[in-house]
Amino acid sequence: MPYREIFFEKNQPFHIVSRAVEGRKIFAEEEDCYRFIFHFQAANLGRRGSNAHGKDIIKAAQSLLQGEKISPKFIIEEHPPLVYLLDFSLVLNHYHFYFLPNIENSVPLLMQKLNNGFAKYFNLKHNRKDALFGRRYKSILVESESQSDAVSRYISIVNPLDVFQPGWREAGLQDWKKAFEFLENYQFSSFPDKIGKRNSGILAPKEILEKYSLLVEVGPEEFRKFVEEFLKQKSALPFLLE
Repeated sequence: MPYREIFFEKNQPFHIVSRAVEGRKIFAEEEDCYRFIFHFQAANLGRRGSNAHGKDIIKAAQSLLQGEKISPKFIIEEHPPLVYLLDFSLVLNHYHFYFLPNIENSVPLLMQKLNNGFAKYFNLKHNRKDALFGRRYKSILVESESQSDAVSRYISIVNPLDVFQPGWREAGLQDWKKAFEFLENYQFSSFPDKIGKRNSGILAPKEILEKYSLLVEVGPEEFRKFVEEFLKQKSALPFLLE
């Protein structure tokens, strides 16, 4: 059956999931995660600078996640952001984005630039030639406030826990306190930003985040309490979620 073409309307949020082929763990190493973050920012704003290499890219990605400015020689800005990133997480063999198209139907261009650019780097590093990502990423239109909150929690809380404790959804969390500690220190998701520990430069501006974030109503401290209660519940009961 042919894929249904999706038109990504400006200012209409989407949940995007893209998976590596054969369940390959493409985010098992921090270096690869930082590289992906850098590739996202470059694809979203334009292209990678010719002087961006090796350790400089890692440092640039770390600076981006901490909300620090990076040298314009690393990323050449050619247009406004294709999308505004609301939430994200990198989870071993796939990644989740929750974002708002800023330019009409810009998502296919961003995904092509991002996946192809990262695949070129990853294949060169690991001496492989085949496709790295599945032929089609999954996109889900977010149409309500309740759906938005659910998507945000799923991306920034549920999925990173798969890195912390594989199989936790069926077996339950072994230690909810350590699980929370992992979430707030895991650099490759938007969770540290949600609890006020970080102000990542790859996320949408504050005024846009406030329109789509649960934190507008509850604030970082209430959000922290909500997450703690959620983790306590899941340390005793299995949690099945596709």
